[in-house]
Amino acid sequence: MSAVSVSPSAIPQPLLARYQRSGPRYTSYPTAPHFKIDPDIGLIQERWRQSNGDARGIGFYLHLPFCPTRCLYCGCHTFVGPEESLVEAYLDALGEEIRFHLSLISAQRPVGQIALGGGTPTFLKPEQMKKLMTALRSCYPADSGAERSIEIDPRRVENDYLDALLQLGFNRFSFGVQDLDPAVQGRIERVLPEERLAGLLGHLRRAGMEAINLDLIYGLPGQTLESFSRTISRVAALRPSRIALFGYAHVPWVSPHQKRLEPFAMPDAGERMALFGMAYDLLLQAGYAHIGMDHFALPGDELLLARQSRTLTRNFMGYSTRRGLDLVGLGASSISAVNGTYTQNEKEIGPYVRRAAQGAWAKGLVMTGEDLLRRELILDLFCNYHVSMSDLEKRFPIRFPVHFAPELEALAPMADDGLLEIGSDSLSVTPLGRFFIRNICMCFDRYMQPGPEENRYSKTI
Repeated sequence: MSAVSVSPSAIPQPLLARYQRSGPRYTSYPTAPHFKIDPDIGLIQERWRQSNGDARGIGFYLHLPFCPTRCLYCGCHTFVGPEESLVEAYLDALGEEIRFHLSLISAQRPVGQIALGGGTPTFLKPEQMKKLMTALRSCYPADSGAERSIEIDPRRVENDYLDALLQLGFNRFSFGVQDLDPAVQGRIERVLPEERLAGLLGHLRRAGMEAINLDLIYGLPGQTLESFSRTISRVAALRPSRIALFGYAHVPWVSPHQKRLEPFAMPDAGERMALFGMAYDLLLQAGYAHIGMDHFALPGDELLLARQSRTLTRNFMGYSTRRGLDLVGLGASSISAVNGTYTQNEKEIGPYVRRAAQGAWAKGLVMTGEDLLRRELILDLFCNYHVSMSDLEKRFPIRFPVHFAPELEALAPMADDGLLEIGSDSLSVTPLGRFFIRNICMCFDRYMQPGPEENRYSKTI
């Protein structure tokens, strides 16, 4: 069966209903809700220093939490409309945190990835962006081949800002579009004329830049099959190298401003799947390949090549080809994953700014051997749809069928439903099962409990 032989629009409704629940997106394992308050900071710091003894590269994620206005769909940790003095204090704190990490992470380690997210990174003025990148590079010079990506609000940048980013070395640009339908844009309070977006993409391409991502959201209030099909067709015609198609997560207990969307009719579970299925079909017809879950790319993209060679991975920045990098998070609420440890910074800007010079970790976790084993297994399933039992047995002191006997039993009904194949030496997710990959991985999640905990996560389908 080929990887494109199953359309989500053709999945039987009873099958969707059976697996519709809340669950993690597995940007980490264990997931962030299970990080501990007041972790063993000394042990974590020692593990960070020990990581300098091998050849692993590092990546940096810098969180810029500021936004000029609130988009009603947003579930990110943001700060709207800050005073200039707060922005400058935050940038100074980022510089202090970068210098603090020099005591833990060697400046000689190769930097393979830098990503700026938010919030709205382009909230910064060009001179502030230069100040930030200079602070990072003065401590950790990036490799010439490093990916340097940035999230951009296309409503609020001009061509000269893009030129400044190019001069700073950014080589992948991600634009938050969400929807091109004016009525939907009005409801979510994020109005973006299509011609403005097209102009920005054209400017980057004239500068030789083709590494462009466009982010969309399905399940927003007012979206219909007809309206969203127009958005998908117009976005595909712009030919970004990658398209992310996220499902809207309505979590007003986390993001109270989302309650303002509740007077509008939002697509139910069946309508959401129909929207995703329609978009999936149109993107494949337009020549895009399905990378995994909610990501699509043009043929030849490195993510697609990595998935085909079963080397694709995933971290807090999304899908990546750079498996094995230690990830250092900088800024309020950011998360680091270094040498079998996780740490998360203070979420609020005030406490972060006060603590940055000494390290701003508020939560953390030192992974056990069992955590490491299950992380590798979940990564292989989630990203590459395949697990070699014998390969895991070589890397960890287990006999797979014995160690994971309860999990294999839990997977049996999923195999009966055609979601995966359980072989004598492998687990292989079927093309149908790829749409249920979060459910499959949850079988191996020791921390996942039914009941109220599920409210921490979005719906799996």
